[in-house]
Amino acid sequence: EPHIWISSVTISRITLSPNVILGVTNPFFIKTFQNWPHIVRLGELKMAGDLPKQVKVKKLSKLKTLDTKPGIYTAYKTFLHKDKILIKRLLKGIQRKRPSEAQSAILRRHLLELTQSFIIPLERYMASLMPLQRSVTPWKTPPQVRPFNQDEFMSTLDHAGPQLTSMLRGDWMGLYRKFFRSPNFDSWYRQRHREMTEKLESLHLETICDADLLGWTKDKSEVEIVDLILKLREKLIKARRQQLQVKDGVLEKLDFFINSIVRSLPEDLQPVLNAH
Repeated sequence: EPHIWISSVTISRITLSPNVILGVTNPFFIKTFQNWPHIVRLGELKMAGDLPKQVKVKKLSKLKTLDTKPGIYTAYKTFLHKDKILIKRLLKGIQRKRPSEAQSAILRRHLLELTQSFIIPLERYMASLMPLQRSVTPWKTPPQVRPFNQDEFMSTLDHAGPQLTSMLRGDWMGLYRKFFRSPNFDSWYRQRHREMTEKLESLHLETICDADLLGWTKDKSEVEIVDLILKLREKLIKARRQQLQVKDGVLEKLDFFINSIVRSLPEDLQPVLNAH
């Protein structure tokens, strides 16, 4: 019998976990679950060696009757044109009985290259939001990563977009706009922003260790020196907790500086600071 594979997040009024694929053999499921966004209906099995006809993606609205022809029905609007060269290569592989592992490798490589073409412009723009290293100084709070401006990013695509690494054509801008509205963008951005912020913290620690901290304290009041000690200890604890990637010896050097500054203070004040 023909098979129907249905993928969705909901079954009528029953809510399932995300990314669900449901396989059924009863054709009446077409009528019951016709509101699902993606449906693949399979026909009779062909003889081995037969070259399958090219399957066209059809609008979900055309899936109305139980005798609907086999095919892919989806409510999703594609942004990029299909890669005819890849399709021909895979079909030729079926005809020549290429091992499924080799077919999978071809498809995986294609998807990897496509993902890289999509993500490289985002990574390039994200890198431009990073403050210059010379703006990180020991006596000021490290500068912040500039906020991600979607319009500014879109303006970079004309000269530094995915067309530099991909021959695939289509509505790349529409695809980016859809990506910006998805949870995937939020997750990617949060991760990259955290990595860049930690990099700035690491650079700040390294510049502090290169500074003459003891010389700075010579003409400062006890209040200012104690405030410095507390801030440095807070940064040291945070760096160790987050396991910041810093140059070898930086954390040990900072710890030595803190202890040296404490020992330079009056003896009655040292026990109080050492207790913290």
